[in-house]
Amino acid sequence: MFDYFETTADIGVIAKGKSLEEAFREAAKGLYNIMVDIDKVNKSEVVEIEVEGEDLEELLYNFLNELLFYTDTKNIVFSDFDICIRKNNKYYLNCKAYGEKIKREHNIKEEVKAVTYHKMEIKKDSDGYKIRYIVDL
Repeated sequence: MFDYFETTADIGVIAKGKSLEEAFREAAKGLYNIMVDIDKVNKSEVVEIEVEGEDLEELLYNFLNELLFYTDTKNIVFSDFDICIRKNNKYYLNCKAYGEKIKREHNIKEEVKAVTYHKMEIKKDSDGYKIRYIVDL
């Protein structure tokens, strides 16, 4: 599940999941649903992404901005994600992102410039994980 919260001139995303991977998946879906109607994006292309971070916030930041890089350079939007997160000395994320070239049928909404660290947080509670972050439009 993902939802939004209001900020000045930007959009905040709240993503929840029972596992860390599920929360990251919902965070990515929330990102793309700002840009397009993700229910209309087919899963015809697969992009494999690997990122790392010193902590979970850096991992999330690197992951979401890497997805935006593919959108900006390859004109691909994504609608689903298979994610594996592991920790050694740092955090590592492997992802298969499913989507297709952007089309008018996707109901293009907003252009997201970047994900920010501003008010970013990842918390674990009895229901799982909750992620909160803000995107720059």
